[in-house]
Amino acid sequence: MVVNDLSPLSHEDRVAIAKNHFSRKGYRVHSGLQFGCELVLYADSPGRVHSDFCVHVVPPNSRVNWMQIQTLARSMSTLHKQLIIVDVISGYDNNSPDDSNNYSINEIAVASGHAPFRHKRNVVKKVGSQLK
Repeated sequence: MVVNDLSPLSHEDRVAIAKNHFSRKGYRVHSGLQFGCELVLYADSPGRVHSDFCVHVVPPNSRVNWMQIQTLARSMSTLHKQLIIVDVISGYDNNSPDDSNNYSINEIAVASGHAPFRHKRNVVKKVGSQLK
């Protein structure tokens, strides 16, 4: 039985829990600061592969609104990554022998496909002194 804890997790705690969660799933987890998120996930060594996912961890006592999702998702399509939004909910399980069930993790993946602008073939358009 999961019951809400009276002391909420700090944002740093939530990020650490999310990092551990994705590490257990087999990802190599690194800081996502350069991509505008808390975490970035690699399927193999970052020297061998590009990351496929950026993770945004919802801050405590906060909600993600549509504008935040749209902003993050748009930047992810430019970076060729998929956005994962994670909410960590603290609580405890009296039947757990360790602290692995002291929280639950809700995650949702937000994909945004971006079709590149396609030019018609054999059409040359002159704009000023430039050919487009």
